[in-house]
Amino acid sequence: MDLTAMTTRVRQDLQDTDPANYRWTDDEVEGAIQRAVMEYSLQAPIEQQDDIATTDGSTEIDISSLEDLLKVESAEFPIGESPKHLQHIEYWAGQLFMQDEGDGTDARVRWLKKHTLDGDSTTIPTEHEEIIVLGATGYLAMSASANTVDRAFIAGHYGTISYKDWAIERLKRYDQQLQRVGQGSRVTRRQLYTDE
Repeated sequence: MDLTAMTTRVRQDLQDTDPANYRWTDDEVEGAIQRAVMEYSLQAPIEQQDDIATTDGSTEIDISSLEDLLKVESAEFPIGESPKHLQHIEYWAGQLFMQDEGDGTDARVRWLKKHTLDGDSTTIPTEHEEIIVLGATGYLAMSASANTVDRAFIAGHYGTISYKDWAIERLKRYDQQLQRVGQGSRVTRRQLYTDE
């Protein structure tokens, strides 16, 4: 599901499907979706591995090519030793440093990447798309309850309470599902390192 489809799906859950009378702007809906995507990414990031050339005599590894980087997990240098020679690394202000100086050959960098959800594609697994819907609708409903507290509107006080209760219920389910996904992701990463 791309961003357009996700926006439509979120609006359906919010019963906000009349373009002439949208309660939330497209920017608000997309902002809530992107917030949920970032939170999902922190729990279940995309695992990546790249071999990056070291610089002779330098401890710095140029990781500027790693787009949507969340975290560097490890750097193996030199590659191919048994047992693996994992460097003590320090990541600071977009730069990665290892304990040993490079020699021009590659270091194997394992890193975590954030998910994307844009107009053409997504990296969110199909079975987890509803987690994003839960989060986005929960955040939007909570914002509606906050924005209507001081306003007079047809539903009156009960409309504010309903939005808030619905938002709390959805965000609770969202948090539970994020935690479950995150636990599974961490177990998988531990197994990968153990198996190696």
